[in-house]
This record gives sequence, structure tokens and C-alpha cells, in this order.
Amino acid sequence: MPYEDFAESYARKRDDDLLRLQLESENLSPDATVALMNELAKRQIGNAERLNAFREEEKHRRQREAKNPGNLFIAFRFGVGRWYFGKADKKFDASTGLEQFRTTVFIVLLWFPLIPTGTYLVQRKRGYSSRKILILQKIALDWEQVLKVWSAAVAALLALILILRRL
Repeated sequence: MPYEDFAESYARKRDDDLLRLQLESENLSPDATVALMNELAKRQIGNAERLNAFREEEKHRRQREAKNPGNLFIAFRFGVGRWYFGKADKKFDASTGLEQFRTTVFIVLLWFPLIPTGTYLVQRKRGYSSRKILILQKIALDWEQVLKVWSAAVAALLALILILRRL
């Protein structure tokens, strides 16, 4: 790709996109790097102070994204979307009414957990209808919990099939 194409492409990008490219500029071709540096200079955002501030912002943004499992249910009535299953390492604080545990978020189809997308350390107010969780930290996928959830789901599915066959 020639320099002019890079320059034209970078001229259309937002400042944040250009700064993000600058943070990873070692992966760019020489022409792309020159076009990027020229565009940053033209907008007067290429100085070290601005880049360091953006680097910190980007670090915090990535930390927030890592904590966010995304929207849980897309279509609750149809059981399609994402939901959390399992409670490992439960801790309860009676003075605040908060419980903390590890749980795994799955992609769900017809309420059946299919694909694990992440394991999280969460906190919620204990209560009968309390479903709102606060994600404290994303942790490594807990395969033991995943296998337990899948086993329970398969057992429930088999029980449902047996009940329906008897009808």
C-alpha cells in the first residue's frame, strides 16, 4: 500500500484511533509509520506527554473491558444469550448481606450452557430475587466448574427427555 493511501486513511480516523496505532507502531510498515507520524504532527497530538496520557487511559479501558462479560441475556424468553452458572469459593458477609463467589459465563441457547466465555469473581446482595452481580475481577477459565455445569445441564436434559417419553 503506498504512502498516499495510508495518509488518506489516517486523515479519516479519530484521534483515539491514531494514538492507538501509535502505541503499536512497531507493527506498521515504514510508509504507514511515516504517514501516521505526519498525521499526528498535523493534529498536534503526537507529543510524548499526550501519548503517555493516552497509554494510561488505554490501560484503564482494557482493565474495565476485562471485567465486563457483556450483556448477559439477549432474548430472555427464548433462552438465548449469555448467563452465569456455578458458585465456587462462596463467602458471605452477614453484616453487609453480600456474598462473593466465582462463576462462569456461558453462551446459552434454549437455556442450555454451550460455550464458556470467562470465569469471574463476583459479588452480589444475597436475596431471593437478587440477580444483579458486580464483577470484581476476571480470572482464568475454571474448567472444573465448566465440566460441573455441563454435567448438570446434560443430566437435566436427560431427565427432561425421560419425563417426556413417559407421557
